Amino acid sequence: MYIDKHYPFEMITLRYPLSGFENFLDFQTLSIHYNQLYKGYLDNLNKYLEKLPNLQELSLDELLFNENLIPKEYREKVMNAASGVYNHQEYFNSITPNPTVMVSTKLKKAIEKKYDSLNNFYLEFKKVANDLSGCGFVYLVCDQKGDVLITSVKGNRTTVPMNLCPLITLDMFEHAYYLKYKNNKKDYIENFLKYICFDFVNSQYEECLKAINLQQQN
Repeated sequence: MYIDKHYPFEMITLRYPLSGFENFLDFQTLSIHYNQLYKGYLDNLNKYLEKLPNLQELSLDELLFNENLIPKEYREKVMNAASGVYNHQEYFNSITPNPTVMVSTKLKKAIEKKYDSLNNFYLEFKKVANDLSGCGFVYLVCDQKGDVLITSVKGNRTTVPMNLCPLITLDMFEHAYYLKYKNNKKDYIENFLKYICFDFVNSQYEECLKAINLQQQN
């Protein structure tokens, strides 16, 4: 949810050093991912929007939700860049080298309502990620009722047009893990779940619930 940011977009500031994940991801992988790939999407998005002044006041969420507002000749490029920025921001916010905060009571209840237990949730998340064919993203999302669901997208799209708010985002493009794990995506997925930043995830869930309440009041 990036409803308070608009053109020119800026990179998010990470809450951790890129060298902080020795047992999960190496510095080179994270540096290329953050400083080159994520930055590349953001630079491209700003480049396209520079030519589209009518869209410059739209937030990242609004751009992704209102694809038809983008002129056809720019639509695919803008959507690809905006999706790349959004997904990478969610991914980098989803992890921490010091996962000391646990899932909140409210989110835990929502997860148990859907998956019976946290353990079943982790098992299902791993299954969806391992079963994803090709590149894409895997999410735990919150729907318009406040319920949670594990889902995925192929390629570089987001859950925003589906009115699904991402809480946890896993990048399953090979650039996210190949230098360290090669084709062993199973271990990458397993280790990702050990470094989830529940401080962010819990607050993201609260923000999603607030947005739902506001929509219901209006």
